[in-house]
Amino acid sequence: MIPSIAEQHIHQVLTKKMSIQSFEQWLYEDNVLESSNPDLYLELISFDYSSEDSFKDYYDSFARYVHFYKFEADRITEYLNSIINRDDKCCDVIYMMYHLYYDGYNFLNRLGMVYGVRLTDIDTSVSNSSMDGILNEFYPEIIDDAKNVLHWLEEGKIVFKGQGDSYDAFEYDDLRSEAEILRTCVRYS
Repeated sequence: MIPSIAEQHIHQVLTKKMSIQSFEQWLYEDNVLESSNPDLYLELISFDYSSEDSFKDYYDSFARYVHFYKFEADRITEYLNSIINRDDKCCDVIYMMYHLYYDGYNFLNRLGMVYGVRLTDIDTSVSNSSMDGILNEFYPEIIDDAKNVLHWLEEGKIVFKGQGDSYDAFEYDDLRSEAEILRTCVRYS
């Protein structure tokens, strides 16, 4: 068994949210792994963190210890906050909502099919002012749609539980009421 804090730190390295060097420092400073899983601890302290190929080798060696679905709600939450805050990544995130919806995340229906799909045909050479004009058409309504999804995640109405059919998507339980689902569905005529 791997302690959740260790799994979280390994995941952060694998998703490049923590440097390998920071992980190595944490490993030597915190003894939680040494006492709870000495074999993994030994494997981790024996790893060559200075190698040029250290990230690839780290991924190959330690990804098996991480249940990635446990961190999917955090990933989606980061995307939703990007939309809500309209940060410099929000355009890419809105576009990603379409792909995540297409990969099976039906709870992203509105974000994917009202907004994200509109970015699928946009030429990457579009000027910043043109892109701002497109984004202006989405705001402020998109904020409410992002907050709805954020609420479902926070309330435990969307619960990720395992690897799905797609590389980027996981199986999940949708515990929203039928009324909530119908209220947020995009209808086509």
